[in-house]
Parts: sequence; C-alpha cells; structure tokens
Amino acid sequence: MHDVNLMNYIYNLPVGGSEAMAFDIQAEEIVGGTDINDLPAGIVTGSNLLEFSGETTPELRSSVALCMLAAQRVAANDTVIRTPNEWLDRHNTVLKNLNWVVEGGGGVESSFDTTGVTVHEAILPFLTAALGGGVAATSLILTALEQLKEMDKDAPWITLFERESRRFGVSEFQFTLVDTSAGETRLKMAAARFDASYGRTQILFFKIRQQDAKFQMAESRLRANASLLESMNDALKVKLATQTGKYISSLDVGI
Repeated sequence: MHDVNLMNYIYNLPVGGSEAMAFDIQAEEIVGGTDINDLPAGIVTGSNLLEFSGETTPELRSSVALCMLAAQRVAANDTVIRTPNEWLDRHNTVLKNLNWVVEGGGGVESSFDTTGVTVHEAILPFLTAALGGGVAATSLILTALEQLKEMDKDAPWITLFERESRRFGVSEFQFTLVDTSAGETRLKMAAARFDASYGRTQILFFKIRQQDAKFQMAESRLRANASLLESMNDALKVKLATQTGKYISSLDVGI
C-alpha cells in the first residue's frame, strides 16, 4: 500500500473511541497509561500475549503492538461480524492492509487425555512446539503460563487477557513471538480456541473434564518490512491513543 494510502487507511480505521484526534498532535502528549514508547519484552495486547526479541527496537515494539491492537479493535467494533471465524478474518484483513504478509500456518483440533488439568497446562505442549525449539525454552510466554498457578489471578495482565479473549461463545487466546533481523520483522503466532460455556470467570484456570478436552489450535507466521513498520508508528500511536491504556499491559511473570 502506498504511503499516502496507508496513512489514510490508518486514519480511517474504525477502532472505537474518539475519532477527533488530528495527525499533527504529538503522540507522546496524548498516549496515557502504558508507555508505548518503551514497551518491555513481554506485553499483553488485548487477547494477544506478545514477546519481543532483544533485536526488536522500542519503535518496532510499539508498531507491532499497535498493529495487533488495531486489528483487534477493528474486528471487535465491526457490527456485521457474528462468528469467531469472521472475527479472525476481519482481524487478519487489517494486518494485511497494514502490509503484513502471511508466510504460512495451519490449524488442528487437539485433545487432552488427562482430566483435572487446567486450560493453561493443556496448551503448553502445543505452544512449546509452535513457538519453536530453543527460543521456546526461555520464552516469557511459556514462563508466564507455567507460573500462573503461583500468580495473583486478579493481576491486571491476566484480567485483560481473559476478558478480551471472550467472544461469540468461545475464548480465543493468541500468543506471538516477535523477532527482527535483516530489515524484516517476523511474527510466530499461535492461538488456542476453547468453548467458553464453562461458566467460569477465568477460563485459563478452569480444570478440564474429559468431555471438555477438545479444543482448536492454530499457528501462523507473518512478516513485515521493519522500516515500513517504523514509518507507521506515529500514525498508529495517534489513532490508538485512547485505546493503549485500556488494552495494553506489561506481562509480569514475577511471583
């Protein structure tokens, strides 16, 4: 997408909140809550838990987080959408229009044999494989899930992650590793979709019964030009200024 068209596309994204902000306002003056200019290595963006490699600069971290947030807010505000798959299609269309290229992926229905296991424990083996090898071994994402039982279940990032995952009768959690090298930013994404009719406030802590043991898993890989992402940064900050404090939270894996 040409630069002018891209800026117009960002300006007109239906993300909810105030639409009155002009692009000549300094983003630093209007972004509240989360410090979007200095994001930590692990954050929650709505229903997406993101982990950044050390090579991903603060500006790129900001752009990636805001791209993910834009995709989620547009999908959430689209009144035509009626199903989880329609929501995901709308989400992915926004990312493509922000010049993310899908490199591959796929989905599978998974099952878990053992009863009495919590949801977050059930998805750990899939995430370990999907996020990949040695990187996964030291992943903040996996550490957070492994330590959930030791954490305060009302921690802000857990509350946000749980709340934003619920839509259309399912809970769908996204997990993303972000890496930058040779001028390209790449995303390795995994998602877990569960029936949300358990009647529990926090599905991540729900213990699976044998009849509830089926769930859908998916993975995908995306890439974008790092320079292009950086060029979108200010426009995305302004467009999403009223959203960042509500939908972005630092991932705290401390016990």
